[in-house]
Formats: sequence, C-alpha cells, structure tokens
Amino acid sequence: MAEVFAWKIHLRFFGPAQDQAGVKETVMAVVEGTTVGDVIERLQIGNWMGDRLKTAIDGRIVNKDELLYDGAELAFLPPVSGG
Repeated sequence: MAEVFAWKIHLRFFGPAQDQAGVKETVMAVVEGTTVGDVIERLQIGNWMGDRLKTAIDGRIVNKDELLYDGAELAFLPPVSGG
C-alpha cells in the first residue's frame, strides 16, 4: 500500500469569497496530489462565482488544475472591476 502524505495549506478569502466562506483565513489538511479545483469543490464555493473566481498560490495567479503543496497559501480573489 502506498503512503499518503497529509499537508497543511493556508486558505485566505477576499471580497465576496470571504463573505461566502464566512471567514477571512483558515487552515485545511489535504493529501498529496490535491489541486486548487479539488479545494474549491470541497468548500463548495465554485457554483456561486463560477469562472469569475480567481485563485493564487503564494501570490501567483493559478488555474484550477494547479497542484498544491505543503505549506501553500491559497487565496480566493474576487473579480476585479474598474471604473
């Protein structure tokens, strides 16, 4: 049987994502091979913002297929609007 490693990632929510999550920051345990999309699905936050939800790992904008790693900071960013 293959070993499974549990990692701790830090989640940060901004704007409407914070309102939806109900917290500004939290920590989540994930296993090796977890993607940003997996976390979005687990948190059930993808449906309310769809493709407008942007994500960043350690300050770098990433897509939903990006793999996470131990200690990563995953931020959920609202769409940017201008005037």
